[in-house]
Amino acid sequence: MDKQQATGSWPALAWKTAAPHILSADIERLKQLDEYAQQTPALLSIIIVRSGIIIFEEYYHGWGPHHYHNVNSVTKSVTSALVGIALQQGFLHSIDQPLLTFFPEYHASQPDPSKEEITLRHLLSMTSGFALAPGGIETFLEDTSSVEKMLDRPLEYEPGTHYNYDDIGAHLVALVLTRCTGMPLHEFARHYLFDPLGIWQDDEHERDPWKSGQAKVETPHPYGKWSAQQAGLWSNDVRGNQIGSFGLQLTTREMARLGYLYLNQGIWNEQRILSIDYIQESWRAHSMTRRGEKYGLCWFLPEYHGKQTNCAVGYGGQLIGVIPEIDIVVASTCAPAPEPVASRLILDDFVIPAIQIKPNIDPIL
Repeated sequence: MDKQQATGSWPALAWKTAAPHILSADIERLKQLDEYAQQTPALLSIIIVRSGIIIFEEYYHGWGPHHYHNVNSVTKSVTSALVGIALQQGFLHSIDQPLLTFFPEYHASQPDPSKEEITLRHLLSMTSGFALAPGGIETFLEDTSSVEKMLDRPLEYEPGTHYNYDDIGAHLVALVLTRCTGMPLHEFARHYLFDPLGIWQDDEHERDPWKSGQAKVETPHPYGKWSAQQAGLWSNDVRGNQIGSFGLQLTTREMARLGYLYLNQGIWNEQRILSIDYIQESWRAHSMTRRGEKYGLCWFLPEYHGKQTNCAVGYGGQLIGVIPEIDIVVASTCAPAPEPVASRLILDDFVIPAIQIKPNIDPIL
C-alpha cells in the first residue's frame, strides 16, 4: 500500500469544511463568484476544495448536495480513469495496443490495414482518424448499434494526426474495458473506483442512496437507454452496455472526489487507485483542439493566469477542474440552457484570482 504523499485532509464519511480565509482564499472574490452564480439561471452548483477541505460550496436555483446530475462528457474522463485502473490491475497491458486486436471477430471478417494502426491512445486523445457520424449525437444509439457499425466508419485522417471529438470513439474504449475485465462498466467502476472514493454512496457508505429516497436523480440522458431495474446511474447503448462518452450521473461532491484523486496523484487515503504515470500521461498534451487548446487523454488542458489547469468537461457547463499548483479542485454543474454556461470561466475569472498563495496553516491540524 502506498503511503499518502499529499499534505491535505482526506474526506472519509464526509468532507471537512473551513472558511475560505483559513486556507488563504480571497473572500471578496468568492463573494463575487456567488453573486455571478445567483444571476446565472443555469448554474446549479459550485464546490471549491483546497488541501482536501471544502472552502466554498453553494447550490442554486433549487439544486442541492443530494442531487445526482447528468455530467455529460465528464463521463469520458471517468472512462479514461477506468482505463488507467485496468492497466494497474493487469486487465490491460498498454494503451498503445491496436484497437482491432480487442475485436478479433471484426478483424477477421473486415480486414482493413489502415485501421490496424488505431490504438486506445488514439481513441482517448480523439485522434483515431475516424470520420464522425453524419447525424452527430442525435444518432448515437443508431450509430453504435453494433461493433461492426462503429468500426466500419471510414477514416478521415491518418491515426494520430488530427483531433476530432468523437463520442463513438470514447464508447469503443468502454466496450474494450467491458471485454478485458469481463464486467459491465458500472460494476468495474464501482468495485475499483467508486466504492473506494465513496461515490454512489451516502455519508454512511450505504450504496445507491437514491433507492432509499436520500438522494434525487435526474431524467436519464436523452441519447441513452435506461432501465429502472439496472444497477447504478449510467445510461446504456441499445445492447445494454454503459456508454463511455456520456450518461453518467454524479453529485457535485462526487465530482470533486474524482478531481481530488487526480490532484493527489492517484492515491486515496493511502490506497493506490490510479498510477502516477497514467495521470501524468492523461495531463500531457496528445493533441490540439480546433480552438487551439491542448488535449490529453479525455482531459482538456487550458492554462489560466500562467497555471496549468486540467479539466474534465461536460456539455452545458459540467466541470471538474484540477489545478495542482495551487492545490485546488473545482466542481460545478449546470442545467441545459439555450446559451450553455462557460463554466471554465469560473476558474479564470474567480477561482484562480481568489487563490494565489499557499495556505497559511497545515490543513491536517
